[in-house]
Amino acid sequence: MSDERELSRRERRRASRKAQILDGAAQVFAAKGFHAATTKEIAQAADVSEGTIYNYFDSKEELLIGLMNRLGDAQLRRMRFAPDQLEQALEQDARDFLRDVYRVRHDFVARNKLVLRAVLAEMLINREFAGRYYEQALLPYSELLEQHLRARLERGEIRSIDVPLLLRFFSAVNAGLLVGLLIGDDLLRAQWQSEEFIQALTDFVMYGISAGRKPDQDGQREE
Repeated sequence: MSDERELSRRERRRASRKAQILDGAAQVFAAKGFHAATTKEIAQAADVSEGTIYNYFDSKEELLIGLMNRLGDAQLRRMRFAPDQLEQALEQDARDFLRDVYRVRHDFVARNKLVLRAVLAEMLINREFAGRYYEQALLPYSELLEQHLRARLERGEIRSIDVPLLLRFFSAVNAGLLVGLLIGDDLLRAQWQSEEFIQALTDFVMYGISAGRKPDQDGQREE
């Protein structure tokens, strides 16, 4: 029993130190960008030795991926996309659920915009990093979203459509808006977290731009 307690204590200490290092990395990446940041500066911000960083992360790229994984995990739970939250999420109307997802996502982006800019910039020039980021951070999210969409489809809550394609349509909309925000689109910057913008985005994703059928005030289709 004492050995188990000691192991648990070591695990907690290791998790705490890892979080401390990631906090420092977030601070430096946001302030200086990925390429200008150094592990020495990250160590200073985290109040650890530079050598300690390499006990937890193999490289600066691993730090960036670890940071995004941590942020992504927290975001998924708030979105109710974590594996143990599927049934709870499906209890909510599809349109209301999507609107709440966008609220969480837009809050997440607004609070982590500088770090996200560092990630995007690195992905555009470093194919190895882009591949690792996709495998470790984006793919798990995509798999959970696909599971959610298939459940909605089986329940008849969304129209029949190829789910892998639908996932990519979602990604295209999200990525396009994120890029627009990060490069300084004034309209996106002004309205990013407004309820009107989030409602308009939700209706666009749910109903498209068809003039023949549109949602009424309660979100139901009008003929």
